[in-house]
Amino acid sequence: MAKIAEKDGLNIRQWVRDRILFLAVGIFVIGAAGYIGADKVFDSHSIWFHPVREFALLISLIGVISLGYEVFLRELTFNEYKEALQEIVNPDAVRLGIKGIFKNRSELAQATSFEELFGSVKKEVFIGGSSLLSISTASRELIKDKVLNGINVRLLVMDPNSPVVELITRQGGGRHTFLNEIKTSLLLLQKLYHEIEDANTSGKGELRVHSYDSIPSHSFISIDAQNSSGMIIADIGPYLGRSTPRPSMQVVNKKNGMFCYWKEMNDIMWESSKPVKMEAVDPSAVESKTLVLASGSKTEFYDSESDSWKKASVCQMGNGWRGIKGGQWVWVRETVTKEEAITGSQKKLRLQFNLPIGSAGSIHTAEMLLRSDDTCHITVNDVRLLQEYGGAEYPDPFLIDIDQYVHTGDNTITFDLVSYAKPDAKAPEDNPTGILYRLQVEYS
Repeated sequence: MAKIAEKDGLNIRQWVRDRILFLAVGIFVIGAAGYIGADKVFDSHSIWFHPVREFALLISLIGVISLGYEVFLRELTFNEYKEALQEIVNPDAVRLGIKGIFKNRSELAQATSFEELFGSVKKEVFIGGSSLLSISTASRELIKDKVLNGINVRLLVMDPNSPVVELITRQGGGRHTFLNEIKTSLLLLQKLYHEIEDANTSGKGELRVHSYDSIPSHSFISIDAQNSSGMIIADIGPYLGRSTPRPSMQVVNKKNGMFCYWKEMNDIMWESSKPVKMEAVDPSAVESKTLVLASGSKTEFYDSESDSWKKASVCQMGNGWRGIKGGQWVWVRETVTKEEAITGSQKKLRLQFNLPIGSAGSIHTAEMLLRSDDTCHITVNDVRLLQEYGGAEYPDPFLIDIDQYVHTGDNTITFDLVSYAKPDAKAPEDNPTGILYRLQVEYS
C-alpha cells in the first residue's frame, strides 16, 4: 500500500510539472477575470470592492510572473545552478568539459539515446569503431534520415583485410565472429549508401565510409566537432576482441579541456584511413544477403495486465555482465523492483521479423548470439528449444543455430526469461535481470 501511495504521489507531481504552463495561464486568467468583474459583483462604494480587486490583480500578476519564469528563466537558472554545483563538487570535471563517465554502453544508452544525440546535430556526425555493427543495424534509419536532411556523416570502420583483424580474433578466443561483423556491417552500409543515392531528395548531405588497418585507440561518436557546441562520446580503451564492457566518456567543447584531445585523436584516425568504394558493388546484385537483428528497439514484452505486447526497455546491466556487438540489454523496464529482486520474476519477450524469400532452401545460415540473466528458454516459430540459456557473465555468449526453424515470411522468436528469487536482496541492484542477443540470417 505504501508503494502504491508513493507511486500516486509521484504521478501527481509529474502531472503538475507537465501542466505548469497551463496552470500559470489559468492563474492569470482567474486573476484578470476577478479584476475586471469586481465592479459587476460589488458596488464601487462597497468596502469589499477595492480589496477584492487588488487581490485579483495580485493573483493575475502571480500568473504573469510564473509564466515568464517558466518560459524564460527556469531552464537558464537551473543550468546555472547545475554548473555551479558541479564546479563545487567536481571542479576538475567542469574544467575539462567532462559531462559524464559511464560504466558501459548500456549505462550510456540509458542516459543518452542515439535519437537524442542525433537530434541536436547541425552539420556533421563522425563515428568511429571496430565494426560499427550497432550503427549499421540499430541506427541505420537515423543515419539515413540525417543524410537526407542535409547532415554529413562520416563513418570509420576497420579494414576486414587488415592483419590486425586476425590478431583481435585470436585475442577473442579464435572465433571469426569479429571478421563476419565487419563484413556484415560494410555490406549493410553499402546498401544504405545506395538507398541514399537513389533517394530523389534535394539538399542531401554526404555519407562517407573509410577503413583503417591499425589497432583502434578508441571508439567514438562526434557531433559537430567544428562548432563551439560540439560534443564527443569516446569509449576509453581499444576493442581487443573481448566482450568486456568498456567505460565511456562524454565531453563538450571547452577551452583547454578533454574535447580537443579526443578531436585530435579522431582526426588522426581519419587521416590515416582510406575510403571504402561504396559504388563498387551494388548490394542488390549480390546473391547472398544478410539480415541482422539485435536486442533493442525491435524487442517486445508481453504485458499481462493489458494482454498486449509492448516495446521493451534498455535495462541496467548487472556487475560482471558482458556485451554482444550491436545489442543492448533489455527487459520490461529499466530495472526490477525490490520485491521482484527478492521473489524473482518470469517475463516473456519476443522478436518478430520477415524474410522476403521464395523458399526455405534459400536460407543459408541463421545464428543467434545470446546472453541472459538468470536463464532463458527460446521458442522459434512454435518450436521450443530444449536447452536453457544464461551466460550473462560468460567470456563468450551462447551461439545458437536456428536455421532449421526459420522459414519464409513472418517469423517469431520468443524468450521466456526467468529471474530466480534472492530472499536476501536489499535493493533492485542485488538481483538484476535482462536479455541480450544478436540474430544474423544469411539468405539468397
